[in-house]
Amino acid sequence: MKDQNLIKRKVLIAEDDKDCREMLSFLLHQEGWDVREAKDGKEALEKVFKCQPDLLILDNRMPELTGVEVYQHLQTLGINLAIVFATAYGYPEELVSTLGISYWVTKPYDIPKLLETMELAYENSVTLM
Repeated sequence: MKDQNLIKRKVLIAEDDKDCREMLSFLLHQEGWDVREAKDGKEALEKVFKCQPDLLILDNRMPELTGVEVYQHLQTLGINLAIVFATAYGYPEELVSTLGISYWVTKPYDIPKLLETMELAYENSVTLM
């Protein structure tokens, strides 16, 4: 057994919709992730510092702080974290390119696309470390 199989990768789901957050949590747990949840942007920032996840699924429209604000705050602090930005924004390419976000998915979630995007974001963040 390889050492990497002994350590579960940690994901933080920052999503204000409780049903959506719980569905993603269940699914990602089944996929082998150690899952943490945040119900708003403020809690997401707190949990990034506390839990130090390997990957953050970041909803754009949340109370307290938006996903954009959370992303910008993390960038300002120089935090190297794989992030998958989730948005229902009408023109997501425009939004993510303006912010410099590499990995994003649209809502409602296409689960296979989300899992693929998560893997890409995670693998590329590990190579940069």
